[in-house]
Amino acid sequence: MKKTLLIISVLFFFQNLIAETIVFKDCSSENYNYDKNDYILDLEKELMTREFIYSKDSFKKLKLNDITIKKENKTHKGITKVDDLIISEITGYPTFYTQLVFNELEKNIKIKTVLNNTEGVSLISKCQKIIK
Repeated sequence: MKKTLLIISVLFFFQNLIAETIVFKDCSSENYNYDKNDYILDLEKELMTREFIYSKDSFKKLKLNDITIKKENKTHKGITKVDDLIISEITGYPTFYTQLVFNELEKNIKIKTVLNNTEGVSLISKCQKIIK
């Protein structure tokens, strides 16, 4: 009976490790200001949910170039964990694509762009908090 209880406890412990959710909270950008900009990474479902609300000034600036832009929005993307990084699914075409790269240790999000097999990585957000 003790062995069964121990095995169930260990399995429950490891199941909770797999079902991890990480929140990159209060992320800022050099290009835009946000009232809210959070990334919720559900590692069990392999899903990223981004919730953001542009500041009034950033929204006005973006609206000048794109009338379809929304002040607040929620987007979803598939993700996977590779070593110490979490990366999003590829967006784009075979010769040009992008991926988001989340780094928990540095509390930042970078965008990886690939054009004709030439890769570039740029910082897009620094986050104030990481919540697990």
